Amino acid sequence: MSAELKGFEGRTVDGRYVLREWLGEGNFGAVFRSEQHAMGVPIRRVAVKLSRRAGMSESTARDLFSDALILAEAMDGMSDTEARAHLVHLYDAGIAEDMGGRAYLAMEYVQGTTLHAQFVSYPRGVPAPLLVKWARQICLALRGLHALVPPLLHRDLKADNVLLGLDRTVRLVDFGLAARLLDVGHAEGIVGTHAAMAPETLLGESVPASDLYSLGVLIYEGLTGRHPFGHLHPPADLPSGLHRDWLFEARAKCRVEPPSLLNNTVPEELDALVMRCLEHSPARRIATADEFLTALDAPRPPKRDLQPDMEEELRHARALNEQGDLDGARAALERLLASRTWPPAERFVLLRDLGQALGELDEAAESARRYKSAWQLLDDRATGLPSRPDMREQRVPLLRAIVRAYTKAGNHYQANRFEELLRREEGRGGR
Repeated sequence: MSAELKGFEGRTVDGRYVLREWLGEGNFGAVFRSEQHAMGVPIRRVAVKLSRRAGMSESTARDLFSDALILAEAMDGMSDTEARAHLVHLYDAGIAEDMGGRAYLAMEYVQGTTLHAQFVSYPRGVPAPLLVKWARQICLALRGLHALVPPLLHRDLKADNVLLGLDRTVRLVDFGLAARLLDVGHAEGIVGTHAAMAPETLLGESVPASDLYSLGVLIYEGLTGRHPFGHLHPPADLPSGLHRDWLFEARAKCRVEPPSLLNNTVPEELDALVMRCLEHSPARRIATADEFLTALDAPRPPKRDLQPDMEEELRHARALNEQGDLDGARAALERLLASRTWPPAERFVLLRDLGQALGELDEAAESARRYKSAWQLLDDRATGLPSRPDMREQRVPLLRAIVRAYTKAGNHYQANRFEELLRREEGRGGR
């Protein structure tokens, strides 16, 4: 924290903006909760950004605050009133000569938090109806940006860059990496946060569907508490210059679990929508914000009277396994898992069998993940499974399978962790 900047509390910028409270600071300078005055009368609360650097010219100030100016220009040409409600308005800008020539911006004041902070407060995942509400508002902002001529791409959409106000309205912020779509059909440059970056952005060719991919990552993280590709880590001996190419290929081959496997409030329609956002190829992905909103608001089809017969399908998958068709068994189990939101006991059986099938396919890391998901069900009192006698005898065999899978995958930290749990369980007289 800069004592010099905090010392500006109580001062007035340009005779109009009273800096009431220091809120925080970054590389550019500090942000203050402020009051805008007109003719000596306070008329509204604003957020004032004040530069750390003094003696600034208009040219250097434009470079420093380029993100806010890009957004202000975009909103001036935006007729979509719903979109404008989910973006932060810029009111004024200038050079405060009475503060040493520091640049300032006066912007809409949003009191609240970030979606990232909200996600942290839901360790088991945000309830689907609430996250759908937030996702719709984010997508309305994207719709307005993408409808501009030429379209404006955000290119850094993540939970940290979405504010949630006390009015429960979300606003998309941080346009420092935003870019206009070029005549060649994409925005050039490899920019943004790798974890939220679309595959084509990793290659330097962002399109509107790239923002929809990042939205899919955000929704998945909110629903499940984890990143859909968070388990992908480049080999330790791979040169850092090749990490981006490795990540591109690894995501292309990765099978992502539907969010409903980790959050039982997620309906199958939302599962399908998120998975379409996460398609590796833009041609197969949700392409536009309008398409996303249409799918999100589509009426749900009536539930089928006939749900998949689990016993019959499970027998079929096990028969394929016995016949040596390991890929067929794996596909049948994954299809069955995604077909509906199963009660905990049925989901446990499917995850356990899928972990076994993946282990026989030598996909040790994926096998360990499925086994671990089964263990979480078996160890969570909210599911009711830990108290069932028929489930207690499953604990030791499952822990042994988890230890084997993590050991084979080379994840010794997790192997040791579950081996300790296994010793405790065996010490209680488990089988």
